[in-house]
Amino acid sequence: MLISRKEGYALDEWEIREHPEFFKDIDKLGTRELQNFYEKKKKVKENPLRLKHLSGGTNCYREPITDNIRLIYYIKGKTIWLLTIGTHKKAFEKYLKRLYSLRQKILNKE
Repeated sequence: MLISRKEGYALDEWEIREHPEFFKDIDKLGTRELQNFYEKKKKVKENPLRLKHLSGGTNCYREPITDNIRLIYYIKGKTIWLLTIGTHKKAFEKYLKRLYSLRQKILNKE
C-alpha cells in the first residue's frame, strides 16, 4: 500500500467527489482535454497535496490539464472535491463561488 508522505494517508483512502456543477464544465471539454483530465485525476488522487496551492481558499489546489485548461479542487479531510475545470480565466472566476457553496453544504450536514 502506498502512503502520501505529507499526510500519511494511504492512497486508496482518498475519495474523489464532484461539485454538483462540475459536470457542466466536463461537458464543455473536447476529447483531448477529457483524456488529459482522466490522466491528471489519477495523479491528483495519488498526490493531492500539490505545490500549486491557490490563494483565496484554504486547501485549494490547481492542476494544469493543458496550456489553458485548469482543474481546481479542494481537500476536506480525506475527500478531494473537484470544483471546476475550464479555461484559466473561467476556472478561477468559478472556483471561489463553488468553494463557498460547497462549504455551506458541508457545514449544514455537520
